[in-house]
Amino acid sequence: MPFERKSQSLVFGEVAEIYHRYRPGYPDELFEWMLTTCETLTTDLVVDVGCGTGKASAPLIGRGYEIIGLEPDPAMASIALRELQESGLFSVEEATLDGWTGTARKAGLVIAGQSWHWTNPATRFQRVGSMLRSNGWLCVFWNRPEQGERLFDAATDLIYAELAPEFKNKPYPVRLPGSKAAISAETPTEEIELSGLFGPVEEFQIAWELKISTHEHVQNLRTQSDHRMLRSSVLDDLLNQVAEQIDLVGGSYRQSFTTHAYAAKLSV
Repeated sequence: MPFERKSQSLVFGEVAEIYHRYRPGYPDELFEWMLTTCETLTTDLVVDVGCGTGKASAPLIGRGYEIIGLEPDPAMASIALRELQESGLFSVEEATLDGWTGTARKAGLVIAGQSWHWTNPATRFQRVGSMLRSNGWLCVFWNRPEQGERLFDAATDLIYAELAPEFKNKPYPVRLPGSKAAISAETPTEEIELSGLFGPVEEFQIAWELKISTHEHVQNLRTQSDHRMLRSSVLDDLLNQVAEQIDLVGGSYRQSFTTHAYAAKLSV
């Protein structure tokens, strides 16, 4: 078996510095839409669920918002604090959404970037609802890589088939960088509306493109939770072979992404 026995949601700390350096951030347009749609005031507290190394918190801090980040992985939380505490607007709690004891101050906005799928489906809406002030908002969002034809795809598909055949049943191409996670309903909109606590749902998406080098591609894949589950020897062999194929076609490529966001006001 090429996989190790460990919790897939708790593997990011193994490569926290790589995650911080190589995972893409978010386009500015996302935050402009979010803050306008969610009617968020600079006096509002924002809670960032699964804040990681602070990639979603940083643009909000830059706009003057106070953030409490929730991050269960100590290594990820440490980087977020290192990068953002100087602002005086950021603090971090090493906790999950379920595990956080909360604060007396109610939030005006709760966000989850690339992290909502790691929260508990049975309790997450109730937990967020308990954190929000009256008319507060929830906003969840992901960067999704768009599938396209690239010169090295056929070769890397063969590499994955040989070294990690279990990936063949995945509902997305594992060779793509970025988030591929799904949630527990047909669409995020449906899941939010089914909660009975939030709605109606506002949706936003924006397409953008990023030039990715061989090194950046490999380092990005090294942070993907499904790849982190591989035994280290298998992962290293796989990534070395993938790197060779990208180098053979010029050492870089352009990857299209779409950022999808869903926001809804507390309705109870």
